[in-house]
Amino acid sequence: MRKQVTKKTEVKETKIKQQPKNLTAEEAAIFQRIRSEDRGWETISEEETLDYSLADDPFKFPEAAIKLMDAKKLAFRWITRKNERIDEVRNFPVPRKWWIVNASTVPELADDVDPILGCVVLLDQLLVFKPFWMYAADKKREQEMAEIKDQAGDLKSKDKVSIDESGSEFLAGKQYKIGKGDEVQFHETGEIDTDGSPVFAHGDDSLGNIIEE
Repeated sequence: MRKQVTKKTEVKETKIKQQPKNLTAEEAAIFQRIRSEDRGWETISEEETLDYSLADDPFKFPEAAIKLMDAKKLAFRWITRKNERIDEVRNFPVPRKWWIVNASTVPELADDVDPILGCVVLLDQLLVFKPFWMYAADKKREQEMAEIKDQAGDLKSKDKVSIDESGSEFLAGKQYKIGKGDEVQFHETGEIDTDGSPVFAHGDDSLGNIIEE
């Protein structure tokens, strides 16, 4: 009977030779890095490659600031740490104005204040604050302005022909030149003239000026 021979795979280890002579300083540094490289990557598991820190907000407020916001005492935000930006937010009219956080203005954040700059910093950002009631008033003002703009509409941005349910076309925005052969649609405004006849809109400010060539 023949004996079954199992061939063993031999792993040849490549020995890195001694550092050659006459290398430049940069070449020698590279050689040493190459020589010190090992097979440590073989022991790294897939789970170890997961970076759970990516789920964190990189610009998360300090814990003391979060507590003050939750209590609706103060509101905070980060701004770019530049003189121009700092002056801008400090000179805004109330309630848009912001103040710089330091150990005096917000004592609750004294432990988070940078000992050199005297404020709360994160990368190139600086922490500012305002009273929460002022923050709420500013947000309410912004919302009201947005609603007014949405209801009134910006005629210049509506520089086009619109069609109502009856199929009539209306012009809005800036001036339009209407040729002699063009058909111009008018619509009733719902108002009654002094002689009892309905008033038609055809060139008022709400629809733009119509000029006949």
